[in-house]
Amino acid sequence: MNNRMHTALMIMACLALALVLGACAKKGGPPQMPPVSVTLGQALKMDAPVIITAFGNTEERVSIDIVPQVSGILQKVLIKDGAVVKTGQPLFQIDPSDYKARVKQAEGMVKADKANLELARITLERNKPLFEKKLISSENFDTIKTKLQSIEAQLQMDEAALETAKLSLTRCTIKAPVDGVCSKRYMDEGNLAAAGMSRLTNIRSYDPIRVAFSVSEQYLPAIRDAMGKGNIKIEITPRGDSNSYTGTLEFVDNAVSQMTGTILMRGEVPNPDLRLWANQFVDVRIHASVVPGAVMVPEGAVQFGKRGPYLFAVTKEGKADLRLVKIGVRHGELMQIVEGVLEGEPIVVLGQFMLYPGATVMDLSKMPKEGKEAQGQKSVEGGEVKTSKTSDSSAVPEKK
Repeated sequence: MNNRMHTALMIMACLALALVLGACAKKGGPPQMPPVSVTLGQALKMDAPVIITAFGNTEERVSIDIVPQVSGILQKVLIKDGAVVKTGQPLFQIDPSDYKARVKQAEGMVKADKANLELARITLERNKPLFEKKLISSENFDTIKTKLQSIEAQLQMDEAALETAKLSLTRCTIKAPVDGVCSKRYMDEGNLAAAGMSRLTNIRSYDPIRVAFSVSEQYLPAIRDAMGKGNIKIEITPRGDSNSYTGTLEFVDNAVSQMTGTILMRGEVPNPDLRLWANQFVDVRIHASVVPGAVMVPEGAVQFGKRGPYLFAVTKEGKADLRLVKIGVRHGELMQIVEGVLEGEPIVVLGQFMLYPGATVMDLSKMPKEGKEAQGQKSVEGGEVKTSKTSDSSAVPEKK
């Protein structure tokens, strides 16, 4: 009897509990999902520059091999290896002794020609009245005139030889034709330098310095359009250097390479301090144009999935709204959204891993420090502070 009563009481208790739980379920419904912790940004409207990036290398504006124009013994070397030189600065001295003698010889021949010319003129003047009175024959008078003309021609030849001798003498001192930086010396004092053959040094002009690079042919219309409106600004950053240098685009090749689908371009960058050197690898940024009134969001907000780029906006009710977007230009850490987002809308920048359409979001950037620690951003375990990391998913969540 006691067992039967005990069983009946247990059944009644279970029924009562079931009724209570059923009433609670009908009253409160299923438990709600907790809000997803995210970091929000905002869509901004601004004028965004269209910047095309490329890789290139620096080139000297001018490269000149210094070769003597006269032959002779290299008497003096007036520069050190790697010297920075100015236009007209003496670099080398070839022994001028032979060329000084040639100048003196040519000067003597010119003086003799001038004396003979003066005598021929006097002779012609004396014989002119005689010819008019027919005291000398026409043949003799013509011979006198011809001799005068011959001496005049000889004088011109000897004067030209004198100029050549003086020019050769000046070429014994070899001067820098441009401002630039010298290479090492290829010949020492005492060696015989041959005209047009012996290489003495090389000078490269580095101010301004040139930058050669190639860009995809898809950017050619935008670049040509920008060139028609004025100078195109470029910025270069050498590898391993934190400094950027500004110049202008100067040249676009007249054909696209069929092998690579790119087109060669060249810019010039002022380099008065000679900080840039030839054949350095550089990152190039071409400022092609500006997109006025572009809607920009932090680049980390844009994800890429099977259906293309997307992001999560946040509605006024604090719900996540998945948006498929069309992206445009990049500027710094911002990306243009051509379609899908309006100016001023809040955008999820971090925390997309646990996010899904319609989820309630909680902005961590607006929480107090204690609240962030409560969310588990930082936890202390065994006396060591550990920072939890959130990895963003690149897949588009499926809408439920």
